[in-house]
Amino acid sequence: MIKFYQVLGLIIAIGLSGCIKDNNPSRPAYVYIENVFFEADTLLGEGSSSSNITDVWVSVDGQQLGANTMPALFPVILDENFSSNSIRISAGIKDNGITNTRTIYPFYDPYIETVNLEAGKIDTFRPTLKYPSNANIIIVEDFEDPNQPIFTDELDGNPNTEMLTQMDEVFEGNYSGSVILDSANLDCTVATSVRYYNLSNISATAVYLEMDFKTNTPFQVGIIAHYGPSDTEVLYKGGVNATTGWKKIYFNLTEEVFGSNATEYSVVIRALKYATVAQPEIYVDNIKLVHF
Repeated sequence: MIKFYQVLGLIIAIGLSGCIKDNNPSRPAYVYIENVFFEADTLLGEGSSSSNITDVWVSVDGQQLGANTMPALFPVILDENFSSNSIRISAGIKDNGITNTRTIYPFYDPYIETVNLEAGKIDTFRPTLKYPSNANIIIVEDFEDPNQPIFTDELDGNPNTEMLTQMDEVFEGNYSGSVILDSANLDCTVATSVRYYNLSNISATAVYLEMDFKTNTPFQVGIIAHYGPSDTEVLYKGGVNATTGWKKIYFNLTEEVFGSNATEYSVVIRALKYATVAQPEIYVDNIKLVHF
């Protein structure tokens, strides 16, 4: 709310300045980013359009204006050598869900448009971004086929703990995945039975795992590097904390994938029961691996 009033105040100030004679040729134009959206192409099998774009990164005519949370207002000093202006808007995320690791998400194509900015005028943008055409979108699990579960490799030795497909707590569609623990079942570690390859191919520059989740307890997410029939390595990237609702997170697996350089990978999730939570409940949906 404070952010909104700050932006509103600046807009009002700009409007009032138009009533004052100003011969300063450096008076800026303004780019106002109200929001940034994302839309997956379902016809191409790209899955859900859920996103968590927290920041916007903007440049005009190659001049970096910086990054900010939305809504965001950027002043632009116009170069009279340009008859029009090229604006580039990129989506920012919290890498691995960590606030101080904000970065441009490489798998949302930037919005690029040629416009005619004017000094003292505010131009408003609400762009919708897409996946790049050269990105590989692997739908690890969207839980919409309960007869073909993917997280079936039980690694904790307890047959009573597993990833279930259920309809009681759903993010979107008809189903989501769940892991439920109690005082008799303290650990659940499950991995995908499907293995994924070519994640570290010669053209790859980044590998991310996207996931929607809701949980009342922390849990970990990572990959298992498969070097051979009985040679594996579990690499946990990080985890999430308890939430009050559904959230989206982007795990940057680039270092783990290129550092291990395995032939195949599977996705692993691990949850433990802590004394402070009587019945841990973890819900997940729309798990994707994305790479170039």
